[in-house]
Amino acid sequence: MKYDPNIFKMPESIEKDQYIVCTYFCQGYTSDLLNKVGSMAIEQTTGTWAPVPLETPEVRRRHGGKVIAVHEIPCYEFEMPEAKGQERMAVFQIAFPFENMGANLPQVLTSVIGNISMAGKLKLIDIDFPKAFTDGFQGPRFGVEGLREITGVPKRPFIVSMIKPCTGATPENAGKLIRELAMAGIDWIKDDELFSDTDYCTVKARVKIAAEILKDVYEKTGKRVIYSPNITDRPDRMLDKAKMCREMGIPGLMINALTVGWPAMQMIAENDEVDLPILAHPAFAGAMYESHYSGISSHLVLGKFMRMSGADLVIYPCAYGKVDIQRERYIRIAQSLLTDFRGMKRTFPGPAAGVYQGLIPNVADDLGMDFSISAGAAMHAHPMGAAAGVESLIKAAEATAEGISLEEAAKDCESLKAALDLWGIGVHQDLFDLKK
Repeated sequence: MKYDPNIFKMPESIEKDQYIVCTYFCQGYTSDLLNKVGSMAIEQTTGTWAPVPLETPEVRRRHGGKVIAVHEIPCYEFEMPEAKGQERMAVFQIAFPFENMGANLPQVLTSVIGNISMAGKLKLIDIDFPKAFTDGFQGPRFGVEGLREITGVPKRPFIVSMIKPCTGATPENAGKLIRELAMAGIDWIKDDELFSDTDYCTVKARVKIAAEILKDVYEKTGKRVIYSPNITDRPDRMLDKAKMCREMGIPGLMINALTVGWPAMQMIAENDEVDLPILAHPAFAGAMYESHYSGISSHLVLGKFMRMSGADLVIYPCAYGKVDIQRERYIRIAQSLLTDFRGMKRTFPGPAAGVYQGLIPNVADDLGMDFSISAGAAMHAHPMGAAAGVESLIKAAEATAEGISLEEAAKDCESLKAALDLWGIGVHQDLFDLKK
C-alpha cells in the first residue's frame, strides 16, 4: 500500500512511553504531503526510497516510524487557492520506536534528523522523550540550587564574567584579572570560549595560579568564587583536564558543548572523579538553529539537550543584546532549563552577548530571578574599572531582587550610577556595532 497502515497512525494508537515523538516544520513543492512525510518516516527507520526484501510488514510494524499528525498551514479542506504553484507548508509529527536507539542522544539525532536534514526546507522544532529515555540521563550535577549554595547567593541573579582579552593573555595576566574580579565579589569567572590550551598559556598553568588566588580570596573575604577554565578538546584529553582541575582545587569547568558534542559534556558531568559544576558555552549554536527552514530549534540546542547532558549553567544570546534572537525564543530556552523535567535539577539560564546593568530588570521580568548575567564589556569597559563593573552589576542584581528601581539603587552606588549614565536603563540596542 502507498499509505501503509504500519506507518500512518493516529496519536492515540501508539504507546507514548515507547516512542520518541518529534515535531517538524516543512515547506516545499509537493502534490502529496502525506506521502512526503511517510517517506521521511521510512527513510529514518526501516527503509529507503524503494522496498528492500528484509523490510517486512512485521519489521515496519515494530521498528518503522509512525506518522501521527500532518497539519498543513493554512488548514485547507477543499481547495488550496493560496498554494497554487507555490510551496506548501506543514507541521507534522513522527513517532520513532525508542527500542531502535536506546538512551543515546547521538543515535537519536541520527534517527530523527539525520539523512532528512539534507532534504530541503525541514526543521526539527521539538522532541517529546519517553521516561525510559530521560532515565538514562543524570542531568546537572549541581543545578541552580547547588550553585547558589556553593557561592552563597540565595536570591539575586548570578553575575558571571570572563577572561579578556579572548586570546593572548599569559597565565600571570589571567591571574591578575581573576584576582581583581574575585576580590570584587564576582560569582563565576570563566575563560573566554576562544581561550584554549596553548603553549603560551596552558590550562595547567592558569589553573595553578587560579587555585592559589581563589583560596586566598576565600580566606580574606569568605566568598567562594567559581573559576571555570576552558577544557574543550578531544574527549579523552578533556577528561584528563577535568580530573586535573579537580585535583588542583579548581571549583568549575567550562566546555564549548556544541563543538565537542553533548555526549562529551555528559561524560564529564556524570564522572564521579570530576564532580564539578559545568558552564556550557553556545559557540557553534547558530549553525544548528538560526535557519528558519532547517536545523534544530534553539530551545532544544541550548535548552533541553544541554540540561540532559549535564550543564549547570548555559550561556546563550539575550534578546536585548548584540546577537539576534527572538524574545520568545530566549524565554523558551530558559523555560526548558528551569521547568520540571523528569526530576532533573534545574540549569541556570545565562542570557549574554551585550548584556549590561540597565538590562537586568528586563531579563528578570522575563525569567524571574533564576538566571545569570554573563557580562564582558559591561564589566571590563566600565569607566571606573573591572572591579567597579562587578560592583555595579551586583548592586543592580540585588536591587532588582529586592524590587528597588535602578535609579534608586544608584543614589548610593557610584559605580552603578556611572554604568547607567554610560549605557542607560532598559533596551538600547543602538549601543552595539553588530546592530549598526
